[in-house]
Amino acid sequence: MRSTARLLAAIALLGACAGDPTATDASADLASTTDAALRAGPSPEQRGLAAARAATARFHRYDVADDAGYTFLFMDMCMTDGSPANAGGMGYHYVNTQLLDGAVDVATPEAVLYEPEANGKRRLVAVEYVIPAAAWTSATPPELFGQPFTLNAFDLWALHVWLWKDNPSGLYADWNPRVSCDNAPASTAMAHH
Repeated sequence: MRSTARLLAAIALLGACAGDPTATDASADLASTTDAALRAGPSPEQRGLAAARAATARFHRYDVADDAGYTFLFMDMCMTDGSPANAGGMGYHYVNTQLLDGAVDVATPEAVLYEPEANGKRRLVAVEYVIPAAAWTSATPPELFGQPFTLNAFDLWALHVWLWKDNPSGLYADWNPRVSCDNAPASTAMAHH
């Protein structure tokens, strides 16, 4: 953040040296806007995402997730999009069934998602917040991080958050084109639409 402020100050000085008052004014406006944003701090979404990352970083080791109750392997498969769009994969979903109720907590997602690697290990790629449809009584979808959940084919309100693997389709997209089940045993890879 400080380097951004220094860069803006340097741009303003450069504009002043060049004798272009427009460049100086624009740089000063940009610096003022940036300073205000820095003083305001991170948004609620950014704070929530940081809390989710901090709470789930330990799950890079699956044995830690297993010890924390993420023991149910949902449908015992590595999921990929089987539609004509071929939107990518999700990987394996390990669910803490004790968390399946009508509420979500940023620090305790209901599921953690892993992508199979060539060496046989599984890499943490995302988390998923889940509310069973029967447990949700509101007429509007649940929301987290300012994002509405989607009611899926399994009668679950769900929100994927790709905290641990960049997703060009978006942080909250269901499928990630960079996630593959190519390294999953054939018996556990399944295309889902």
